Amino acid sequence: MRHDPEALVQRLVSPPFVADPYPVFNRLREVAPMHRSELGFWCASDHRSCAEVYRSSRLGLGFGAARLEQDPRYAESLSLQTFGHMLPFIDPPDHTRIRRLLAPYFTPKNIDGMRHYTEELVDRLLDGLAEAGGGDLVADFAEDIPVAVACQLLGGMGESDQDQCRDWAEGLVEAVHPVVTDEMMRHADEAAEGFRAYFLGLVAANDGSGRDLMSQLIAEQRAGVIDTDELLATATTLVGAAYHNTRNHIATGIWTLLRHPDQLARLRDDPGKARAAVEELLRFEPPVQLSLPRVALEDLSMGGVAVRAGEQVCAFLGGANRDPARYAEPDRFDIDRRDGGSLALASGIHSCIGAAMARMEGEIAIGAFFERFSHVELVDEEPTLDEPGLPLTRGFTEVRVEVAV
Repeated sequence: MRHDPEALVQRLVSPPFVADPYPVFNRLREVAPMHRSELGFWCASDHRSCAEVYRSSRLGLGFGAARLEQDPRYAESLSLQTFGHMLPFIDPPDHTRIRRLLAPYFTPKNIDGMRHYTEELVDRLLDGLAEAGGGDLVADFAEDIPVAVACQLLGGMGESDQDQCRDWAEGLVEAVHPVVTDEMMRHADEAAEGFRAYFLGLVAANDGSGRDLMSQLIAEQRAGVIDTDELLATATTLVGAAYHNTRNHIATGIWTLLRHPDQLARLRDDPGKARAAVEELLRFEPPVQLSLPRVALEDLSMGGVAVRAGEQVCAFLGGANRDPARYAEPDRFDIDRRDGGSLALASGIHSCIGAAMARMEGEIAIGAFFERFSHVELVDEEPTLDEPGLPLTRGFTEVRVEVAV
């Protein structure tokens, strides 16, 4: 493998994407754990630097501004305008104000209260796979879970709307890719417009007196705590962000276990290990491979290099989660790992607010799948990678299996 760090970065962020990116992440981390790419941002690929990207108060989020600087043609982009109000893309004090409104709905107790709904949903989907003798883990199983659970949490959304929300979520993620085309931005802007019109309709039909999260957001908007753009962007975040990453986590998680029969045997012998398996899957195959770029608010030192104010830094999580300085035998998949934990769901103030919900969905979906089916066979050992979410996210277009109870 070439030793030129820029060539390694280009392999990771430019099509055709690498089917197995981890050797490339590993080599980049070895030769240049902090590399200033020709694409205009620093690439951090060791665990220590990536953790600092998330936790440093001297780095702020400026994704929309950075994208506009990259290409001013997108100045009128509705997707970038929406990102400018979404929780993952904003800094305090706005981030603190909006996250405080959401926090009561993402407590362990509240998420635990959604387990029964999630279990019933997963059981219905498994019934379909059982009746058909198999299917696509993406389209017939994983993608139906996160949007349904997010809609249940948000409230006021009908099941008939979920397919459309999935399509919009698929389009919106295209604008977050490190390198975009006009077509990708068009897809993202159409999705942002769809979400906006849909949620405006829900707002108009809701008096804000309910106890569900959507009603609470509407009440806070009418009280002047958040504005309309923030309300719409927050609702979009909860549905859109939940969908893509959790879908990939569930489908890729099942695929990974099937490719590691020794670990699958441990899970089958002790279904109580489903939670530990989810943690190791998040480390070993993180659904998010690259962080959103952070912008240096002042000159600083990171990973032994000088980062100047205004420069962008991106955490390459696929490298951080396989860093031998943090994990013993990092390329070994081990659901009994004692040095677990990862940066898959971020950390610091921008840690994923839906992390507990994502873990709960993964634990139930993956655990129940293998409890239901005693025989599972991959139809294709090397399924097609999902694009254009890569390289920001990692997943597959489809993962076909044959199953038997």
